[in-house]
This record gives sequence, structure tokens and C-alpha cells, in this order.
Amino acid sequence: MTPTPTTASTQTDRDDLILASPTYRLAKGVIAGLGISYALSTLIPFSERPAILDTGFYTLVLVAVCLLALARPVLVKRNRPAWLFVGLAVTSWSIGDIYWSIAFSDAEEIPVPSPADVFFVGLYPLAYIGLIMLARAGTRRLPASVWFDGIISSLAAGAVFTAATLGDVLAQADTDEAASTLTNLSYPIGDLVLLVVSVAALAMVRWRPDPAWWLLGLGAAFFAVADTAYLFTLANGSYTDGNWVDGMWMVGLVFMALAGSAPRRGPVEEMRGFAALLVPILFSLAALLVLIVGTFVDLHPVSIVLASGCLVAAGVRTALTFEQTRELARTQQAANTDVLSGLGNRRVLDAELPAMVENLPSGSYLVLAIISVDHMPDINSILGYGAGDTILNTIGARLRENLPAETIAARLGGTEMAVLRVVNSGGLNNVDRDTRSLMRALASPVQSGEASVHIELSAGIAMAPLHANRPGDLIRCAVDALRTARENHTEVEVYDPAGDIGTEFGPNVLADLVRALDRGEFVTYYQPKIDVGTGRPAALEAVLRWHHPSLGVLDAEKVRPFASRVGLTRQLTRVLLEAALNACAAWRRQGIELGVAIDVTAADVLDAQLPYDLARLINKLGLPPPAVTLEISEEVLLIDARRTATALGQFRHFGVRLALDHYGRSAPSLTRLRNTPVDELKLDPSFVAPVLDSPQDAAVVRSTIELSKSLNIVTVADGIDTNDVFKAVIELGCAGVQGAALAPAMTVDALRNWLGQLSPRPASGRTWTTNTPQPVSRH
Repeated sequence: MTPTPTTASTQTDRDDLILASPTYRLAKGVIAGLGISYALSTLIPFSERPAILDTGFYTLVLVAVCLLALARPVLVKRNRPAWLFVGLAVTSWSIGDIYWSIAFSDAEEIPVPSPADVFFVGLYPLAYIGLIMLARAGTRRLPASVWFDGIISSLAAGAVFTAATLGDVLAQADTDEAASTLTNLSYPIGDLVLLVVSVAALAMVRWRPDPAWWLLGLGAAFFAVADTAYLFTLANGSYTDGNWVDGMWMVGLVFMALAGSAPRRGPVEEMRGFAALLVPILFSLAALLVLIVGTFVDLHPVSIVLASGCLVAAGVRTALTFEQTRELARTQQAANTDVLSGLGNRRVLDAELPAMVENLPSGSYLVLAIISVDHMPDINSILGYGAGDTILNTIGARLRENLPAETIAARLGGTEMAVLRVVNSGGLNNVDRDTRSLMRALASPVQSGEASVHIELSAGIAMAPLHANRPGDLIRCAVDALRTARENHTEVEVYDPAGDIGTEFGPNVLADLVRALDRGEFVTYYQPKIDVGTGRPAALEAVLRWHHPSLGVLDAEKVRPFASRVGLTRQLTRVLLEAALNACAAWRRQGIELGVAIDVTAADVLDAQLPYDLARLINKLGLPPPAVTLEISEEVLLIDARRTATALGQFRHFGVRLALDHYGRSAPSLTRLRNTPVDELKLDPSFVAPVLDSPQDAAVVRSTIELSKSLNIVTVADGIDTNDVFKAVIELGCAGVQGAALAPAMTVDALRNWLGQLSPRPASGRTWTTNTPQPVSRH
């Protein structure tokens, strides 16, 4: 059964703990130290070498090395079969050497082959199997180019090794006894294959510092050198026990035994560029050098074949690299191309815009036009999303046809496409004209199925360095111009700094706003609504103000456009609601029964979750629902009459009072007022102020107030900043007033002091905000 990911991860952790345990590390260090100590002893020029070193001590070290090699597969589950074969290879060779030391230490002539040779040669097939299994476990998903790197490296290493040793070894092994010859040849050939497999594996792990593979590779290299040297010394009669050849064998065994305990490395990292080709190039040069030497010196055919095979593999690798480069180019092009429009995507703009701004020639201007398809949601809803895709594809094709080759065009996302071009100072005045000409070419009807779709486009233009010197600011300016073009239905707009809401506060204000919520920089202020009948506050309107660390206190009316840009409108409303309702609950616990009013935006009204969140908060704080008033801007009623009526009905169902704010800022509609389920009407300052000078305006305000009374709607005049306006609205019949002339917006502490200065409340205690709202039929 395949282990689950959790089980596999647990097993891996357990394996790592075993390898890193103090006991295992101590044993590994001791055994490695014994092996290296013996190898170093072979280099010491003793006058008479102690026999114990090459008998008892040597045997002890071999047994310890075998135990270390076998402990890895016994204790650790990861790659257990592969390391078991490696451990058996070390053990096989050690058994052969121990047998050889016992049987032939004093023999005048050593038979070849002997039982010891069986165990010596047994190392090779066991090691091959182990190395191949390890290579497959770590390189199953490598690309073909990496496999060819392994082939090139191993063939080149084999060519160099055989060129340096094989001829002399064969000459030394040329005897009349076939068994002896085959036995002696099995060592260099076995070492050659072992070396080839090790080098190939190192190439496939990109020659990274992987201790396991480097230890295995170095162990194979030490064996190759020791076996070759042994044959030479044996042939010329100079071999003696305990010389440096024995030391190299011991080092090779120790390295192979230590490899299984080496720290584990992560996945192979892909190499790119020249670094990926450097190693195969060097090995190919080594193989080429062997062939060149072979033209002057007789080399064994095996060397020539290996070197030739290396160069053939290098040729295949080169062809593969060329194809990979072409595929990479195609992939990069696809990664930078928008699928629907065929234009560049956002990556193209992010890469090109900074470079074009930085390298803009003196006296030239970089023009960024952002073009958007209007009414795309309506097109998709009527004709289907396929029609929208067809429109984007057609506009992309038209852009490519109508733009010069040096112009950059990219789709930003949605229905917006950016066009980047450089113009000189002479062409600056033609930017608007040229953009309109391009828009006419793009706006031709698009055929989608059987329908011919007429499209409308809007464009916003910004120029560097005229409007901005940084890429992000240039995009922001173009987006502002596009917004203006959409709102004014003017098709094309060039960025106007005077109309940019960010100009007054600087380019960093949006980033500051995003961080302001986390930093607690928003403070709730409260402005009293005065009941004309009692002269006392009947409720408090809660407003957020931003205490900016460098710009000072910013009013909510200035903050909301920024919040809308970065998607924080609803978050700010939640902050205001929680602060206002908590403050209202605290006042009521102190005996101050004042309601609280909160401004909500169109996005808040259409937020289906807000009524339920508000109801939960009211219940949690124990507030009577009529103590909460939501002030809704008159413009909200123009968005979606059906959805707005449903949303307002939900608020009224929970008992919350509703006020229609800013009434009269646009052309007032008495019919709209008659059909709007609100409890309070707040007259905008621009609607109220003219009553002092215009009898006609006074008559309109009076009629509005009288109609409101007949509909059981309370009227509150907002923005009362003079006593004359205050007296006038009272005479016209307003039930409440609000403004700086009566009380400014105050912090909680300032409000507490202001309330403390008021005279005692009348005994009746009833105001227009304490009446529970009732559904009213207004047809």
C-alpha cells in the first residue's frame, strides 16, 4: 500500500532523526577516524612496520567499516534497497581482503584466481546495482539534457581513464593463463564501469555539493587508482602489505560506507545559461583531447570508442539544447501574450514601462493611453461571454493593424488595454487627435455569430514626464483620466492634475490609507443633531476622520474617494459602525439616551451581509434598534431601484431608522421621496442656503418639508453655519438642524464636555428620534 503523504513525511523525519542522533554520529566519526588513521599509517616511513597494523588493526577497521555500511539500510528506511547493495559491496570486498590476509600473508606465490578474487570482484555488480537504484530514485524527473550530460561526462571520464591505464594494464596482464588474465582484467574494467556510473550520477545531480554522491564518486576513484597501481606493483614485484595502495583501498571503502550517512539534499535545482553547458563542454574537450593524442600515440580501441561516443553524445546534446532554446523562446512569448486579445499581457507593461520612462530621450514624451470597452457586462449578459471574447480578440487584432511596430500594446485585464508610444514635442498637441482617430478605427461594429455588436470605447491619456516621472504614477494618472472619460461620456480624456483627488495630498496617500486601518489612525467624531422643539441634541452623527501622521486630520468626504480606489469603503463603514454603536451603548449606560447616525455608501447599501452584521452588533450591545440611523445618499436610489428597495426594506425590518442624506444636492424629486421607505430627510446645505435670497427656493424647501410631514418623515436641515439660515429653516418648519453654527463635530472627550454644559432635559423626554419607525405605504 502506498503511504499517505503524512505517513511518508513522518517516516522521513524519523530517518533524519536517526542519522542525526548523537550515537550514530559518534559511531560514524569513530569508524571514519579508524579508517583514515590506517590510511595515513601507510604513508609513515617505519624502519620496520608493526605487523599488528596490517593484521589485527586492519581487520578490525574492515569489520567496523562493514558494520557502518550495513547499519544505514538496517536503521533507515529511505532508499533502503539501494544502500543495502552498496553496503553488501563494501562487505564483499572486505571479506575478500580478510580472507586474502589470512590465507596468503606468508605465501611466496599467490594463486590467481583465488576465493579472495571472487569477493573482490563481487564488489562491482553489487555497487552498480546500488548506484543505479540511487540514481533512479533521485533523477526520475530530470529532462533529457541532464541525462545526456551524464552520458557525456561518464564517457569522457572512461576515455581518459582507459587512455592513461588500459594499455599498460593489458600488457602487464598478458599471460598464458586465461583465468589469470581475465581475473586481472576484471579489476580495471570493473573500476572503469564504477567510475563511469559515479561520474554520470554526479553529472545528473548537476555537480552540486551532494555529500552522498561525492563520497561515492571519490570512493570509486580511489578504488580505480588503487587497483591499477596494485597491478603495476604486482607485475614488477614491488607490492608489499601495508603500502599506500592498501591505504587508498581503505579510504575508498570508508568513503562508500560514509556516503549513506551523508546529509540529505533537496531537489536538484535547474541550471540555466552557460553554467548548464560548462561541464559537458569541459568533458567534451577532454574526449577530443584523447582523440588528438590518439593520432600520435597508440591508444587502446576502447579509449577511442569511448571518446568518439562522448563527442556523438555532445552533438546530440547540442541539438537538444538548440531545440530547448527555441521552445524556451516560444514559451516566453506565450507567457507574455494575452490569450484573448493576442496583445502583450501585464508582464509586458511591467517590463517595458519602467525602461521606457528611464530611457526617454530628451525633449520626448512617453504617452500612455488606457483604452476600455464600455458596457461589457451588459454585452456578456445579453449575448454571452463568447461575444465579449470575440470583441476583445477583434480589438486586439485592430490594434496590431493600426499601431506602428515600435508601439507597445498590452491588455491590462478585464476590458482595459494599454498603448505605449513615444512622441516628440512637435507631436504632443496631436496626442488627443491621434487617440480619437485610433478609437474610431477600433470602434467599428464587431460580428459575433449572427449579431453585429456596436461597441463604445473610452480612453484615458497620461504623459511622462509631463504628468508623472514614475511608472506607477503614470498608470494612476491614465486611470484617473479614463475614469473621467467614463463619467463624462467624453470618449477620450487627457489627465488633468486639477481634477485628481490625489494631487492635494501627494502620491503616497493611497499607500498610507491601506496601512492606516492597521495603525488605528481613524478616529470617530460626533456632531449633534438638534431637535428644534426642545433645543437639545436628539442624536449624534458619527463621522470618521483620518489622523494622518503628516497631513493632519482629513475629513471623511475627502477620505472616501481614496477608500473607493483601494477597496476599503466597506471596511471603513465597519470601523465606523462598531465605534459609533459602542459609543452609543456606553452613553446609554451613563443615562445619556442619544441615538447615533452613520453615513453608508452605495456599496454598503447593496452589501447583503450588512443588515445581518448590524443586527448582530445591535443585539450584542443591547441597543434599541431605533437608536441607530443609517444615512443614505440620494444618489444611491439611482443605482438599482429594485435592489435598493430590497436592501432598505431589510434594514427597516430590523427596526433601524433610515435617513435620506444630501437631499436636494442633485435635482430633487418629490416622486422619489414619496416612494422611498425612509424615516428622516436630511436637506443638503446647497438646497437650504438659497432660501435667504430666493423666495422660489424657499417655497420649494417649504413644500418639501410639508410633503415630508404628510408622509411621517422628519426633516433635518444640514450644514447650518449661520444664525440667519438657522432661523429661516425653523420658520420653514424643519424638525431638526445640524451644523457648525450649533455644534461642530467633536471627539468623544470634547462631546462629553459639551453635553455637560447643557441645561437639564425637559420632563417629556420625547424627540423625533425616539419614535419607532413603522413601515409606511406611499403609493
